[in-house]
Amino acid sequence: MSHDTVIFTGQGDDHADPWHDLPATSAALADLLGPATSVNDVDRLEAALDGAELFVVNATAYRVEPVPGDATFVAAVQAFLARGGGLLAMHSATVAFPGSPAWRAILGAVWEHGRTFHPPLGPSKVHRTAVAHPVADGLGDFEVVDERYTDLDVVVGVTPLFTHEEAGTSHPVVWAREVGGGRLVYDALGHDTRSYAEPAHAALLRRAATWLRGAN
Repeated sequence: MSHDTVIFTGQGDDHADPWHDLPATSAALADLLGPATSVNDVDRLEAALDGAELFVVNATAYRVEPVPGDATFVAAVQAFLARGGGLLAMHSATVAFPGSPAWRAILGAVWEHGRTFHPPLGPSKVHRTAVAHPVADGLGDFEVVDERYTDLDVVVGVTPLFTHEEAGTSHPVVWAREVGGGRLVYDALGHDTRSYAEPAHAALLRRAATWLRGAN
């Protein structure tokens, strides 16, 4: 059965880590976004994305250096975006491809080892910015049990739709942009299934999926 949505779920040291239950959070994403094809093999990605409208990256990495499959993955994403696809990158996707300038350029930010961090997992306040966008219009501040990624290495031009505060400084949490011929939403939330069970966060993700599939 073909679906318009593909979810890449990381596995092994290359695309997973000891702290994130990626199969569980991918299942939660599929429940929110609709039927999806699940992929966890980089070499199967190009074929899986043929005909897809929405690609969700739910992965991380237990390493700090690139591996050969990273270039294969990024090339498949670039081709997908070039034909107008929509990319939803969740939470630890900023960690998933260390040392890849191309991934940073697509995503808009990456985790910088030695600088980026997060306060302890717990209740987190997320603030809506004043930026108008179909993904966030009509939505407001909310609270969610999650990690708050802080001091990401963000590219110039990223305009956050949602932020969090840490040590008196505002940090981007969610943004949407057009890149490489397609659309991208990065959502730094989503550490575990509690995040996806929060109604306000779920509403945001459904809105993001609608925009990424080409509406508005």
